[in-house]
Amino acid sequence: MKNKFLMLMVVVLGFTACSDDSLTPVLTFDKATIGAYPRLVELTTGEYDLDNIASSALVYEIDFVDEDNGNLVTEYIIEGQFIDNTPGNDVSRESKVYQTFTPSDFSASENGNQGIVVTIPLTEALSFWDLTEDDVNAGDQFSFSTSVVHQDGTTYSASNSSQTVRGSAFQGYFTYNGKLTCPLADEDFSGAYSLSYIGDASAGFGIPFPEGTVTINPIAGSSTRRSFNLPWAPGLGGFDVADFTFDFVCEVVVVEDFNTGLACGGGSITIVQGEPSAFDLSNDNEITLNIIEYQDDGGCGIDASPKTIRLIKE
Repeated sequence: MKNKFLMLMVVVLGFTACSDDSLTPVLTFDKATIGAYPRLVELTTGEYDLDNIASSALVYEIDFVDEDNGNLVTEYIIEGQFIDNTPGNDVSRESKVYQTFTPSDFSASENGNQGIVVTIPLTEALSFWDLTEDDVNAGDQFSFSTSVVHQDGTTYSASNSSQTVRGSAFQGYFTYNGKLTCPLADEDFSGAYSLSYIGDASAGFGIPFPEGTVTINPIAGSSTRRSFNLPWAPGLGGFDVADFTFDFVCEVVVVEDFNTGLACGGGSITIVQGEPSAFDLSNDNEITLNIIEYQDDGGCGIDASPKTIRLIKE
């Protein structure tokens, strides 16, 4: 890998990126083909609070991106299911359409696009999926997937939209989980931490993120999600990438899928969750994140590489 020339190419929406085959591998942002998609404007609340069932709700605002400021969208469809993650008494519910919105429900957002604020109360979700308060526990979740219907009859969803659209660059908001949580205070598991690695983390292009002090930040709309931002692949000089996000799910901490937006020709280099690691709600001195880097290697010819990040509070 050391003898190969790497460069960063920015793909502008609506154009095709070209590369000289003699300069491979080329790190490039994933290409995007867009007809219409829902863009996240604001996530007000992205979880359900079991301590306040009566008032708890998922609340988010999206607007629609197409060639005419969202005016070409004829339907916004929300489909959902309940996933029971509690051992011993599985009351999971199959996916079904929860709600369909049409242009009469839309209004112009601050961006000038047609959009909508969606609210899904926990009490309403329980009733819709025929569940009671006794059926649900911390760590369970309602999993939602959405789709946008274009006036030409084409339907766009996570299954036929590129990783670029779904990533941080365009904020495409097709899928999300309404997790039932054990809420954390903003000051817990946040602030200055020292980042290092447990074991050998040198596979591929080397360590994913530079060692040293990093600031961990709470994420708006959730009491349990945290993130940090560091350049990826410091051994190559480092590339500016999206925030790296992880979530404290009552007893374990899990890494959310991370897309570098970079590749050596095709696809995109990704990081996904390895074995979830346990944590102590009452002790935020150490966080262990088990990851698998190069789950998608972006055409770089690198095997999926398990690595472990250790964060020690300073």
